[in-house]
Amino acid sequence: MASTKIIIVRGPELSAQPWWNAVHRLIIASFETKEEQVFPPSWKRLNQDPQIAAYKLGNDELGPRGHFAIVFENDKPVACGGVLPFRGENWINHVESDELRKAKVSNSELQTEEEFSVSPEEKIANWEICCFCVSPAHRRKGLSHILIEALLDFVKPRGAKRLVSNYSIKETGNFWSKMGFVTIPGAGGVLKKGFTHTGGMEGLRADIHFRMGERAVA
Repeated sequence: MASTKIIIVRGPELSAQPWWNAVHRLIIASFETKEEQVFPPSWKRLNQDPQIAAYKLGNDELGPRGHFAIVFENDKPVACGGVLPFRGENWINHVESDELRKAKVSNSELQTEEEFSVSPEEKIANWEICCFCVSPAHRRKGLSHILIEALLDFVKPRGAKRLVSNYSIKETGNFWSKMGFVTIPGAGGVLKKGFTHTGGMEGLRADIHFRMGERAVA
């Protein structure tokens, strides 16, 4: 019988973990897609350099209050997902490609971390999921439920009243409704054609439309 454990770490600490390279491979494999009308063959969920990927996921996506949970079976990572303070119902409409972000950095148009960080002691009512995935070889074993429950248990003592997920219906089908998430009317957004999270990587070949679902934290 498989021995299962869950480890949760702060997002900015990902790169220092001895298991990060294995989790990086897990995420890359889990997000592989054959939808080449939308995703070019070179498209990956994270930068293929593990250290760059850890920085972008841990610092840029999760941020100072974000945490990342990993499910291990027999000491091998098989599922993972992060939580961070809710970014709003339509935040995805404002996500910028790497090239545009770098241009703004050079012109000092981006906020500093001090301008948007949240006090570690502050209770937060609304949280959202980030980079949720299960290894293709370990699906249909109930790991998604285990991971979501772990995330719910983590955010509850931090003031959470609801947990939110952004998702593409085309990519995920009714997965999130099965997980107990209810669609929020009018929430979601569009990741525009041409978007890329890594400079030099071919961008999306078509728009991706996202919906948003919520689940109460009891």
